[in-house]
Order: sequence, then structure tokens, then C-alpha cells
Amino acid sequence: MAKILVIDDHKDTCNIITSKLTRMGHQTISAYSLMDGLREAYSKEFDVVFLDVKLPDGNGLDALPRIRQTASNPEVIIITGVGDGHQERRLELYRKRLFIK
Repeated sequence: MAKILVIDDHKDTCNIITSKLTRMGHQTISAYSLMDGLREAYSKEFDVVFLDVKLPDGNGLDALPRIRQTASNPEVIIITGVGDGHQERRLELYRKRLFIK
């Protein structure tokens, strides 16, 4: 069983993801803003973080290094409903950097 944090400002998206993961036997916590998600990530240990890119109080990609530097160093899965060339390029750079390490 994994401890999973879902950071997404769309409550319906969080509910769908957490409901499925809970039925699979995982412990889940939702955060509806980047600030709340970072607070959770630093105060508890997580195995996995589902992270939205476009949040009202910041960009999930900008927060990715901070989440990865928490004590539990969770795996991060990027989720987004909006894409543009700039975001896709940033995701590609993060992917390459993560696989090189």
C-alpha cells in the first residue's frame, strides 16, 4: 500500500483519482492548491505525488524540484488537462533530466 498525494485544483479530478487509488488499497490525501500540496509534501511522507501543472497559485513544474527534495523523495506523476508547446517542452526536459540521473 502506497501513501499518495494528489495536487490538483479541480476537485472532481482529485475525487476520481483518489477514489480509484483508495479502492486499490492506497492511502490518499488531496490538496487543491500548490501551497497546500507543498505543505502536505513537507509535513508527511508520500511514496507518490500526482501533480497538476496549472494551479491557481503556481505552476506544478516549478514546484517539482521542491517536491522531489522532501524527506520521502516521492515519485512524481505529472497530470494536466491543458497543454501548450512551452509546457510540453518543459515536461520533455524534466523527463530527460530525471532519466539521466
